[in-house]
Amino acid sequence: MYTLKLFTALADRSNGQGKIEQQIIDTYMKEHSNVTVEVEALQDEPYKSKVKIYASSNALPDIIQSWGQTSFIKPLIDEGMLAELNEADFTSYSFVSGSLDGFKQAGKLYGLPRNTDFFVMYYNQKILADNGIKIPKTTQDWFAATKKLRAKGINPITTNAVEGWSLPIWFEYIAQRHTGDFTKMDDVLAGKATFTGDEQFLAAANELQQFQKDNALAEGFLTADYGASRNLFGQGKAAFFLMGSWESGLATDENFSEEFRNHVAAAPYPASEVGKLTDIAAWFGGGYSVSAHSKNKAEAIQFLKYFYAPENWAKQIWQSGAGIPAQKFDQYLTGTENNLQKGLVNIFSSISTSSGTPLQDQGTNEFKNQVMEAHQSLMDGRCTPVEFLKKLDAAVKINQ
Repeated sequence: MYTLKLFTALADRSNGQGKIEQQIIDTYMKEHSNVTVEVEALQDEPYKSKVKIYASSNALPDIIQSWGQTSFIKPLIDEGMLAELNEADFTSYSFVSGSLDGFKQAGKLYGLPRNTDFFVMYYNQKILADNGIKIPKTTQDWFAATKKLRAKGINPITTNAVEGWSLPIWFEYIAQRHTGDFTKMDDVLAGKATFTGDEQFLAAANELQQFQKDNALAEGFLTADYGASRNLFGQGKAAFFLMGSWESGLATDENFSEEFRNHVAAAPYPASEVGKLTDIAAWFGGGYSVSAHSKNKAEAIQFLKYFYAPENWAKQIWQSGAGIPAQKFDQYLTGTENNLQKGLVNIFSSISTSSGTPLQDQGTNEFKNQVMEAHQSLMDGRCTPVEFLKKLDAAVKINQ
């Protein structure tokens, strides 16, 4: 008999991805009567804080949720806390091309991704229809829609601003819509250019702040965490929700009304003259790593092999409507997908260029915190767009 401790950021165990994760765990234990999997689950930010506590005492659980992003995984790898995985063991698991890259260092693999993530504009079809608003196809359309909604006392847009991480992804979209190129930001991060002094980045910063100035954001926007912003949208109290594709479970979450579930839909971020609807902020999301110091390392890896067997995670996460896996899932399309799933697949299938890892995750934890704080300062009016770009350049210097 042995016990595996699994620490996850899928805090809701009765809906969405947390429910599927738990179902696979429960089935595994039934099929392996000598194994007990103990689950500890927290929301993203509390999770990341507690992982640091575990790491500082060299006591990581056997299996942890990890993100294939420099700010999260590199310190753990550098400190020798994550077990190397044999990539050959997973060649038949149909991981999407490039999805393992963020979990590698010096050619070695230290984790496996769960999801293909991309940022979309969720919207409530009924609210838009009732107010004579069409799905915004351009940023000008979107600003016009938010003004019309606000004039009628309806919250236009919500997202989890207090946690910070969604705002840099939003800025990446806006910047791309001004530059026509996601890689221009990569050049800044590589030290080949700066944010300051660039008219396109300045225009993007002005546009992001304009959402706040135009009162296009939901009441309490700057203090809303993930749960609060999601619930505001799910309760029909906001027309738009900026969030990742992992929220496909909105259409099946019985905490929300049937009316909402029938009318929630997703569209790509609005386009511009140089940025297309098919230019998508996309990356590969959270997954799992094994503690290098686990007393049950071999058993933990065996569990991951079971978890990622395509008929388990990839099939179940798609067919439940809870997300888009980082593994190919064509064979699991049923033809009975709900409208939200269809919309997300259409966006995914149309991607012509993608951003890769979000801006704030391409450096140290200090870099990440400074980037997020800069965006929050811009959005609550504590700094001007010019000052905002200077803050970003100061953060970039941390990585150089």
